[in-house]
Amino acid sequence: MKAIVLESFGGVENFRWRDWPMPEPKSGEVRIRVRAISVNPVDYKMRKGLIPSELPVVLGRDVAGTVDAVGENVSDFKTGDEVFAVLIGPRSNGAYAQYVTTPVDFVCPKPNNLSAEQAATLGVAGMTAYEAVIKKADVKSGERILVTGGAGGVGSLAIPLIRHCDAGIILATTSGGGSAEHLNQKLGVPSEHLIHYPNQSLERLEEQVQELTEGQGVSVAFDFVGGQMKKLCFNAVGFDGRVVSIVEEPPDFEFNIWRADTSPMFARSTSFHFVALSARARNGGRKDWSVYGESMRALTRLIENGTIPVPEVMELGDLSEESIRRAHTLLEAGRVKGKVVLKCR
Repeated sequence: MKAIVLESFGGVENFRWRDWPMPEPKSGEVRIRVRAISVNPVDYKMRKGLIPSELPVVLGRDVAGTVDAVGENVSDFKTGDEVFAVLIGPRSNGAYAQYVTTPVDFVCPKPNNLSAEQAATLGVAGMTAYEAVIKKADVKSGERILVTGGAGGVGSLAIPLIRHCDAGIILATTSGGGSAEHLNQKLGVPSEHLIHYPNQSLERLEEQVQELTEGQGVSVAFDFVGGQMKKLCFNAVGFDGRVVSIVEEPPDFEFNIWRADTSPMFARSTSFHFVALSARARNGGRKDWSVYGESMRALTRLIENGTIPVPEVMELGDLSEESIRRAHTLLEAGRVKGKVVLKCR
């Protein structure tokens, strides 16, 4: 088969379209003929060598396609089933390929009302949003919410989930322009609830949150960006609030959450939750993997019954050296609203 292979760490010029071994499904696995993939921020971090991997490597964690073959002890899927999968556990290779094998624990039937391109957006972003909103934050009716990075892939699914939980006011940070338009017109965040952060100090952003919540702060703050936005989340929550983050920070990240006299989290008795979607796949065994299928199926039900929409899709054509380079460049530059998707012939 053919695949986009990363031959060395660094820039996008290191991707090559070349031959790659055709995988055979092992016991408990299926082989998927890839029809569409989506690209995530973790992909360009791996390309740059920020996340360890052995070279050469086929990147990509989000895939949609058709079951092409099944291994022994597989009863949930059969040849011809249309599926989507998240490739965060054991697998033959990443999504930038014509075929991939993976355990059935990371595979879900494609929602009936979605195309393969739309279904390819659901794995990493969908489950991360579901974990953050439903499982970690456990958003309640009427609660005040702050979302940073709401126009991205995770945020575009998190905001509809938050609204599904009957939250009260939803605030969202924006860089303006296309981001503000996406949040307002596509995700329904009122323009008066958008917090424009360019050229604004952290203190002024905190003041805006307080003004919009009548001095109470928010019940839950979602950090989908990191850096200064994570600090804003820590400072924006009110008493007994929750901060949920999906972003790791470098060792020199400066913010003391431990001292009662300086930490806003200690001062307001708030809690912090970290969402690492691949933690169970990476550090657990098969007995720990059932949560992935449960989350994917729950998300599928919400989409099929129209409760939440799928993210906006930016299609870049067929998978090729040129298109994957463009996808990485756009994503790394922060110029993607929703999810960037490529087809695979």
